[in-house]
Amino acid sequence: MKYYFDITDLIKFAQRNGSVSGIQRVQISVLQHLASGRDKDEILCAYAINRFSGVTICRAQDLFTNEVYSAPRMLIRLGLETPYAAFSKRELNDDLAKYKKKSFRRVVRKFKLLILGRLFPAYARAQMNLSSCSHENIHEQKTIETWKLKSLENQDHIVMLGTNWNASAVEKLARQHSKRGGTVSQVIYDLIPYRYPQYCTDNVPKKFKGFLNRSRSFASQYICISEATKSDLLDYLSNFNTEVPAKAWPLAHEFEGYSRNERDSGSSHPKLLEPIQRSFVLCVGTIEVRKNGISLLKVWQRLLKELGDKTPQLVFAGKYGWKIDSFQKLLKSDAALQQAVTIIPRATDADLAALYQKCLFFVYPSLAEGWGLPVGEAAWFGKYSVVSSASSLPEVGGDLVDYVDPNNIDECTQSIKNAIINEDYRKHCEKKISQASLRSWRDVASHLHELIAGK
Repeated sequence: MKYYFDITDLIKFAQRNGSVSGIQRVQISVLQHLASGRDKDEILCAYAINRFSGVTICRAQDLFTNEVYSAPRMLIRLGLETPYAAFSKRELNDDLAKYKKKSFRRVVRKFKLLILGRLFPAYARAQMNLSSCSHENIHEQKTIETWKLKSLENQDHIVMLGTNWNASAVEKLARQHSKRGGTVSQVIYDLIPYRYPQYCTDNVPKKFKGFLNRSRSFASQYICISEATKSDLLDYLSNFNTEVPAKAWPLAHEFEGYSRNERDSGSSHPKLLEPIQRSFVLCVGTIEVRKNGISLLKVWQRLLKELGDKTPQLVFAGKYGWKIDSFQKLLKSDAALQQAVTIIPRATDADLAALYQKCLFFVYPSLAEGWGLPVGEAAWFGKYSVVSSASSLPEVGGDLVDYVDPNNIDECTQSIKNAIINEDYRKHCEKKISQASLRSWRDVASHLHELIAGK
């Protein structure tokens, strides 16, 4: 039996982003461990560059090695990017992001950089404020073997591992395979666009509902990353006459590449901590309405009045997202708050590890989650956390964290203030966390294999 894992969305994400967010981290970690130690032709990756290009296959062992993830490296291995380019497509898009789309200045800038990149690569990178070396020193990378899929055996299993909201050639393949009696597993990360459309941009709920409706035509089983997500899915499925089973697949606490309770590792950027002038409290994740960063700003306004100079810095590690006008207006309107808040928009894994290790404690006031990787990651580093009690988060933190109502500013303030002023309490909690049994990504990959193998 062969397992085909859809990575179409992972490739598209890599073409736009250098670092990974939660769902991409899950895909990469799980495929690395699934491929390790198994026959090279058992765990395969399937992807489609566009809806009409057909399905391309590669071996997961070839694509996902034990190296730290690199978007350019993965794209080069797949033959989707040249190792000798002066800069990657992502780096070019990042540079052009400051110009309005289709504007004359953007067109001129792009043309100029493409010409400079061919004639004077080092100068082109300097113009883009990039390091003088080739991006990520990956000139030596070789492409791996890929081939067009011709047919599937009935016993083969397709796993839709990503956020395949857009119809693709892989989804078409899954539908055909299902009709012929083959097995297709669909992983569900959350139903936030269905349950909480107010947290999403305009077209996302409609697109997501379309995906959910299509999935019922090919899914043999649903694999949900938490009991909360499973409950939400079953609520959705109750509207239809379907008997497709749903199973829970809890994710890991591990921050891959770092040992449990590791305390001393350097950042990939020595200047990372320079903007942080004192001890700090950490929040990790995209700054968007659902993550509820505005509640933390309101808490910090109160703490500054109550604790004054004893208030720690509040550090957000995450890029700016959507529906955050109120967050930005509040921050801009309060000079004292601006001094107390630091935002690190492009943190690498090494950066995040350094921040987890050096923070006083971790906070996560999210209004809704499918799982909540940062809560587990903070525990992996042995750090105490104040966490929202919403949706799946109690499944992640268990009895190792303190929970708050994310909509109750008084409760959030009191819990965070107590953690700041009561060092003995923090140390007591950290001792318990450091000794707790936490899940690794190897555990999670093994569990997924059991679920798809029907064990």
